[in-house]
Amino acid sequence: MDITEISDRMELEKLVTDYATAVDTKNFDEFNTLFTKDAHIDYTAVGGIAGSLQEIIHYLESALDHFPNYQHLISNISLTLDGDTAFGKVMCFNPMQTEDDQVFFLGMWYQDTYQKINGKWFISSRVEESSWAHNVPSYINTKPKT
Repeated sequence: MDITEISDRMELEKLVTDYATAVDTKNFDEFNTLFTKDAHIDYTAVGGIAGSLQEIIHYLESALDHFPNYQHLISNISLTLDGDTAFGKVMCFNPMQTEDDQVFFLGMWYQDTYQKINGKWFISSRVEESSWAHNVPSYINTKPKT
């Protein structure tokens, strides 16, 4: 790898980490610095919505209010770079605590497209792909919306 590729890979890994941190700290306004303005985000694989950046921010502000604690632990960041575009598959382990203190776990992948704009990387598309779920309460919908 040359120094540009090393730098791009490090910046992309920071980008996906910053996303997880923004979600886990409920700092959804931070999404405006992580995604392109025209980003498409699809959480339907785990019962969420698909939509624009602003629709997703609004959705997360209310949907995650019902969970006092959760974490998005990411790893296995597989990246393919192609100039100012890149593609990623990122593993996410997501424990969630309900209001009645039940803990359940979701395993998923983020299928991402990234764009480098004016020297900075952004997520231009993020699609969740469900892998597995454990101990999910029956009243929580983690099934894909149709």
